Amino acid sequence: MKNRLAAWLVVAIVPLLASCTTAKDSAVLGPVGPQPVTADVLTPQGYLKVFTATEDHNDGDTHYFPHTSYTIYSDDGKTVVKKVPNAIGVHDEDPSLVQLSAGTYVVRAKAENSGMVKIAVIIKPGQLTKVNLEHDGKYRIPPGNTADLVRLPNGQVVGWRATAAAGQSP
Repeated sequence: MKNRLAAWLVVAIVPLLASCTTAKDSAVLGPVGPQPVTADVLTPQGYLKVFTATEDHNDGDTHYFPHTSYTIYSDDGKTVVKKVPNAIGVHDEDPSLVQLSAGTYVVRAKAENSGMVKIAVIIKPGQLTKVNLEHDGKYRIPPGNTADLVRLPNGQVVGWRATAAAGQSP
């Protein structure tokens, strides 16, 4: 009888002890937050979207028009900053959104009716700079001063004229 009672006590106490251990392991940890900020993380970022010339890709009964790749150079036009494929694949018709540190860059890209062109762009923190090199008639000239627009030699509007920050060339 004593052995049976001892066995029942062991059977009853082991799960109770296990539940105490489990409760301790499931305690809430933390809080967990973002990694401490360093100077390189604080660099103001802006965005660039370049609507380059497109290529026709026939996929049976459907035609897709992905944008051609382009290159971003430093402000002096000599150092490659980034090569942008500008499409995920032949079915992607939306140009890539590129994140860049604020500053002035030179973009070398293919324009629909003008071949390869170089355009200075200014990236401002938290803002999107758009460059339109497609000649599809979708770009509407907004009301206002047309002197504020940048145009290709054929008159096609590429985007808004920007002013450079102090110490930067446009």
